[in-house]
Amino acid sequence: MEAHNSSRSLLVLPVLLGLFLPGAALAESTPSFDARYSNRPTEWFDAVSEADYFNPSLTRSWQLNESCNDAGALTVASYNIFHNVPFVTDFGDEMEQSLGKVFKCADILLFQEAWDYDDIILDGPKADLAARGYGMVTPSGYYCDDSLDGAIENDCSGLVMFYKSGTSLVKELGFKAFTNVTGFDVHKEKGVWGAIFAKEGRYYYVFNTHLTYGENSHLDGHAASDSSRISNMQESLAFIRGAVEANKASYPPAHVLFGGDFNADFDSTVANSKGNQLLGQASASGAFFEPYAYRGAGAVLGGFETAGFKSNWTGTATDTGPNGMATGLKGDFDTVLLGKPAWFGTCPAASISYSGWAPAWKTLDTQQRKWPFYTHSDHYGRWLKVKPGC
Repeated sequence: MEAHNSSRSLLVLPVLLGLFLPGAALAESTPSFDARYSNRPTEWFDAVSEADYFNPSLTRSWQLNESCNDAGALTVASYNIFHNVPFVTDFGDEMEQSLGKVFKCADILLFQEAWDYDDIILDGPKADLAARGYGMVTPSGYYCDDSLDGAIENDCSGLVMFYKSGTSLVKELGFKAFTNVTGFDVHKEKGVWGAIFAKEGRYYYVFNTHLTYGENSHLDGHAASDSSRISNMQESLAFIRGAVEANKASYPPAHVLFGGDFNADFDSTVANSKGNQLLGQASASGAFFEPYAYRGAGAVLGGFETAGFKSNWTGTATDTGPNGMATGLKGDFDTVLLGKPAWFGTCPAASISYSGWAPAWKTLDTQQRKWPFYTHSDHYGRWLKVKPGC
């Protein structure tokens, strides 16, 4: 810019501004995205428009979820969207960001804690996904709604599924409410729900759940909560097995997939994780493969993941979002379990891919992942791709 030293210029400028921009502020240009901003997502959010914040060519810290060629395979993502907190003032924006602006390929999306479905329907996410070729299904077509602004509908499962064009909904398999819940969960209809989908001439049985949290996660010091989760898993397994048995003659299953928030710490690097112990205590280990088994089978990890990456941040990572809860030595509460062929009569897996599923923000020196401002959830989500071997 050319420098002007004359006093006359300094006097004329305010006059011109007054003549040509009455009552209007000068437009400010978007600041340069630098290392400081990459370490401070909240400051960047405050400094720019939403369009700039989600523009990966401008905001270089955004890591867009990978695209994938899922021909011949099924991809399923599970994500707890965490809508039980008062600071989520626009749940529609949170969903839109998670589902659209940094989107990962998936044939079927499983969501938990969608306890106020009008936010999904009215605020845009349903329409955003419809524009991308997704249909939506809820248990028995029931939509939770609450007349109080920001309130959570009680006696509602909070479970939602979306399915992509090319994957068709064949049959809903009903909803089973759990009989043993504890803590605040007694006000919500925790349970398991499923449907049969078809893709490329094969049938896939997909189930969604959110097990009891109660007072603490699994094996973290609260016996009643542990007992409730074990019961939930036992009821889920019985429901899933019954649904498969009742329908397999008409719709032979290529795979059975069970996703959701299990409130138990699964870990792809730990053989005896607390999630693995939950399966054992519920006599479900013989029925499902879990993340440690995927790694042992040579699963391909997503391009932004590392072995042992946690869906809830470890204690050294930074939670820059507004929830202040995404820290602590937790693992994959959200995951997708794969039914074992010997238990359900399904195909063996020819190949498996497994990774996180949610927005990723990384510092420019790539040293640290951070929660973006908009990520209200304290979960990261998980994604599974499986190709039938028969």
